[in-house]
Amino acid sequence: MWRPCPEISAAEFRAFTRRFRKQARFLVDESLGVEAARVVRAHGYNCVFVGEVGLAGHDDAAVYGFAWKDDRILLTHDRDFLDRRRFPDHRNPGIIILPGGSGSTPGLELALARVLVILAPYREAHRFQRIHVSDGGEWSIHEPSGKRRVRFGAKGAAEEWRE
Repeated sequence: MWRPCPEISAAEFRAFTRRFRKQARFLVDESLGVEAARVVRAHGYNCVFVGEVGLAGHDDAAVYGFAWKDDRILLTHDRDFLDRRRFPDHRNPGIIILPGGSGSTPGLELALARVLVILAPYREAHRFQRIHVSDGGEWSIHEPSGKRRVRFGAKGAAEEWRE
């Protein structure tokens, strides 16, 4: 059942921002393309494209390993990164699977904008998460402790569904 995300107080938000004040750094996978890296950098975030670090044409394991080693959240279209056996939680730098991998991109720009506003300022809060953003904009957030879904209303209000 969908429920409104709980409101947090100003004091809770200040405590959160103090605890997680480090900005995210990103690695953009080949499936997403170099233009996505340019967009992230244009918003002031540290971001590299796999081709810029010598990983063009490399397999997912090499990309995942670089993201972990260089402490970068991986931005991709590739749902293979949801496989916890192949890409274990204890080495998960944070993975965000964005929509548009099937060729349609209407939701990609909005999803990337939300990632930059909601997640990017608070790097450590998203370590070990795998966030899959659907074409409709719903976020499935896979954490070692479980899974939840979040969707955003027209005015930015969020609702969540815990499984």
